[in-house]
Amino acid sequence: MASKTHHRTESPTGVALSNSEFKKLFTPSRDDETPPHYATYSRLQAKELLQSLEIARSNNAVVQAEATEEIESPISRVPTTSSSCFQPTLRAPTLKQSIHRMLLWPKFMLLNCIYNIYEAVWILLHDLWAFGGKPSKIFDSNDPLALSSAPNFAGKKAPGYSCQVTFTKIFHDRERFQAVFEKLCADSGMASPDTMGIVCWNDSVELLNDYSSSLMNVSGEHYIPNSRSYYAEGSRFKKYHVAIDMYESDNTTIMQAHLPGRAWDGTSCYNFVRELVHRYYSDDSEQESSPVFKANDLMQMKDDVREKFDNLLNILLWAIFVPYNVYSNQSSLCWQKASAAAGIDGYTEIPKELCHFNLNDIQSKQLSTALKKQGVAPTAALVFAGVHAYQLVLNELPFSVVMQASLQTRSFESSHPSLKERRFVGDWLIGILHRVRTWSRLFGIDNYKVEDAKKFYQELISGLKTTDASVRDGFYSRVLGKVKGGAATFEKTPCFPGNSRLNDSLFFNNYGVRTMHPDSGCVGFNWSGAGKVGINCILVQGRLCCTVASTQLPLASVEGIRDTFKTIIEAMMEGEDGDEVVKRIVEERAG
Repeated sequence: MASKTHHRTESPTGVALSNSEFKKLFTPSRDDETPPHYATYSRLQAKELLQSLEIARSNNAVVQAEATEEIESPISRVPTTSSSCFQPTLRAPTLKQSIHRMLLWPKFMLLNCIYNIYEAVWILLHDLWAFGGKPSKIFDSNDPLALSSAPNFAGKKAPGYSCQVTFTKIFHDRERFQAVFEKLCADSGMASPDTMGIVCWNDSVELLNDYSSSLMNVSGEHYIPNSRSYYAEGSRFKKYHVAIDMYESDNTTIMQAHLPGRAWDGTSCYNFVRELVHRYYSDDSEQESSPVFKANDLMQMKDDVREKFDNLLNILLWAIFVPYNVYSNQSSLCWQKASAAAGIDGYTEIPKELCHFNLNDIQSKQLSTALKKQGVAPTAALVFAGVHAYQLVLNELPFSVVMQASLQTRSFESSHPSLKERRFVGDWLIGILHRVRTWSRLFGIDNYKVEDAKKFYQELISGLKTTDASVRDGFYSRVLGKVKGGAATFEKTPCFPGNSRLNDSLFFNNYGVRTMHPDSGCVGFNWSGAGKVGINCILVQGRLCCTVASTQLPLASVEGIRDTFKTIIEAMMEGEDGDEVVKRIVEERAG
């Protein structure tokens, strides 16, 4: 198993570099196989970065001069609130751009729509025929552990799931950490651990900041210098199946983990990290009896659930809408392509931008108490805040909330306690759709209210227990689609048979209550979602951690959504009614 101590060059910080010097930033030393840190950026991106750093340095000089002037002046300035000083982050399209987009849309539809409808229908019919009309057998045939350990899993693509874990303690025994990592990879089925996994210790890198419990807004580049985000860093580890990238100071450890998200679902990726930390702090005897990678032996789908999934009438009632669903998805996708080609802001596919909103344990408990008094489940409150943050910044409602849900605890059964603890590694993820952009809301007749989010959450829990139509839709859309699993990987294909309109919707995931070993000092876990806007949440060690991300919007817009999301959650934390909060924000920004 590879373990490297990483030594990196200093940040360019806006200094003009010669051509040869510039190339050295991206070219790893032949004596060091550790992936180069600067592989985050392409040459064009790096050029833009250098220019932006130069501008930032100039702006910083101006800010410092103003700060000095303010200190010396007896006149204090009046602070402004975030709501009153809100400025749009995207330019409105011109008439010429709008006409150009409308002319391009039919062209893209003609080039893409018919073929993708054909592909979706062909895959559906082929797979049903191959598995005797039993979608549950298609699900059973998916072996995520075999896929993640296959020699051809690595290569052109990054592992697929990147996260950042924050600790207030250091992993002092690196040899033990390495041994635990090797054993964990071997237990997952990786036949060649030394070429499939790597642990990097970046001793030459000084963290920009230590962890602070008072800081709620955490940028993607808050801790690591010269890095846009942990997601961008995943591209450095294309040849590995699992990579653990470690950064330490005296008081803070940042673990950036890159895991097989193209094979495992997101919960399983979290469980790998949790198990790694747990084994490091626990007795070695626990490793031999660990059930984490034994899901196939310890759990099975419930008979009544399997019967509902394999019911011919249920399959037909879903399948007849597949052509329309693909048309709807393609309509949205082609609108995005036409908008990008017309030069309209907020539609071009870009490297993912992300930022965080993290609460400490006291704030998280305060939020939980306030929501309980209001009769609102935390997930419902987070969905409500996410929908309105999307709308207030982008001036449109998301088409739907694409809610990520796991079948593991409700559609499967096992006598082993690990099922209730959600410790297994595998793939049980489906996407359940919550329609938001209804006709009444589109035309301003109705608004999205807290009660709507509460109703959705109640129906979600009930539907998972009873395997209702929404759950079957999510299941069929996965197993009868082109890609059969992964951490939302199956939802990104152009011929996806569910009506998600992912690039026009709010991708949402809430892992709920999760734990890390208490001795680890874990104070944060962040990872990002897919689509135009993704919000991922988790309550780890009693701390709510939220990530807002986008593959279309500039960072300013992503931060605008995060800040609006934060404003709504903070107000509800203080006991204010969610609907009244949104009404107040709308009035303040209109004024």
